Amino acid sequence: MECFNNDIINCFYIDGRHCFDYLNLALILIALIIDGVALSAILFRLSAFGITPNKLAALGENLILLGNLGGLAWLYVVKFKRKCDFIKLERWQTGYLYVYFIWTAMVAFIFPILFRFY
Repeated sequence: MECFNNDIINCFYIDGRHCFDYLNLALILIALIIDGVALSAILFRLSAFGITPNKLAALGENLILLGNLGGLAWLYVVKFKRKCDFIKLERWQTGYLYVYFIWTAMVAFIFPILFRFY
């Protein structure tokens, strides 16, 4: 049983790297593509129908998401080159929570004043 467990655990490593890291990077890249499509749709609607609070909130959130995913993808590539460790990825992600918090606070408290509670 122990030999079987070691074989299962070892199959998740490719060149000394955990294959879930490769899976995470692939999913991040797919999410970047989807976010790009969403951003293009939001920009089209902004140019065609004008600015509304909902469209502006969605645009800001997607731009923040683009920055977050882009940073994570970059850090994963650097991690694969063995120039940084997983702690740097964790710090990036947890540090980016403040950006999401600030945007949420702006949408909740400044947008109503900016758009006159419309």
